[in-house]
Amino acid sequence: MGWKHFIQCGLFTAGLTAFAIAAHAAPALTDAEFTTRATAAVAQIERDDGFSGVILVARGDRVLLRAAAGFADRERGIRNTPETAFPIESVTKQFTATAIMMLVQEGKVSLTDPISKYYRESPEAWRDVTIQHLLTHSSGIEDYWVHRRVRYDPELAAMQFRKRGDLFRAVENDGLGFQPGTGFSYSNAGFTLLAEVIERVSGVRYEDFLKRRIFAPLGMHHSGFGNVPDVKGYVRTFPGGDWQNAQSFGLAVVAAGAGGIYSTVDDMLSWSLVQDTDRLLSAQSRAAMFSDYGHNYGFGIRFAPKFGRNMIWHTGNDDVAAFAAIFDRFPEEQLSVIAMTNNTGITGSTATLVIEGKPLTFPATAMRKAVEAVDRLYFGSDP
Repeated sequence: MGWKHFIQCGLFTAGLTAFAIAAHAAPALTDAEFTTRATAAVAQIERDDGFSGVILVARGDRVLLRAAAGFADRERGIRNTPETAFPIESVTKQFTATAIMMLVQEGKVSLTDPISKYYRESPEAWRDVTIQHLLTHSSGIEDYWVHRRVRYDPELAAMQFRKRGDLFRAVENDGLGFQPGTGFSYSNAGFTLLAEVIERVSGVRYEDFLKRRIFAPLGMHHSGFGNVPDVKGYVRTFPGGDWQNAQSFGLAVVAAGAGGIYSTVDDMLSWSLVQDTDRLLSAQSRAAMFSDYGHNYGFGIRFAPKFGRNMIWHTGNDDVAAFAAIFDRFPEEQLSVIAMTNNTGITGSTATLVIEGKPLTFPATAMRKAVEAVDRLYFGSDP
């Protein structure tokens, strides 16, 4: 039973219709007014809260805001520009999911295949884990720290996780947190397994598959995989804290498939615009990817209501290396809101998102504060 069966039988509701959203009004401001006020808001948040990064807002391919703030390298006085590339961290997961769906379209992978078909070293406990379970965090394979209920230790991680694949190999003997398909546990290990599948099926390295099959065709010439040498991570915490250099070690590159991509806001807009076309994925493949399989999660993407609209979104965060990213799409408006930062210190503000169906309020970084500010300006209301 393949992925088409799920679509044809309608067992899952498409993510775009997961929430009953009422008809909505036009943007609160004219485009020119929005650009002026949003630019001023971002500059104010840089002054008050240390926003350091880039942010872009576009309706379709019409860019309404494209701004940079702060420094890529404070010691050398190099400022961020709209062209600066940043790690996108866990936003990488939707690229991994797209790569898997491309292989599904070609008949080389099935969503119902067990992971053991491709990773023959799989333990017996993973016998019933399928590709779809990995894509939707419903496999029961928990991350190393989650399964052990211990706090993440970056120094220990630097010694323990040295090469790609170490994240899932470290949990091979842990057993499952729940039976596959019966729960949800956000799993970086699961997405590193999917990168392993991509490599074994395609015969090329994960990053080469992305470059040849996704980045190059979309003209994403400033995107790639690995470290970004020209941008340093910092942490500056409210109120008025000192700028601290982040640790250089992060899991993103080690966790290929779960993280590791870097990009620019312009390239990420190209990525956003392709989501509603057949350039990479057919309509059936996109329907599978953008379905809600429970817990408001599809294949590497999340769903939530915001401002009375449907939002398709994902974030990425590496507190150790101090890089983070936000990728939001409001499909009815064809609106993309994309932000990246190299300062993960928190501000005095909070933000609220619906995560796994429940509102969650959390301390906001300056990047999150900037995104919430431009969202409110565009929609003219609170979430």
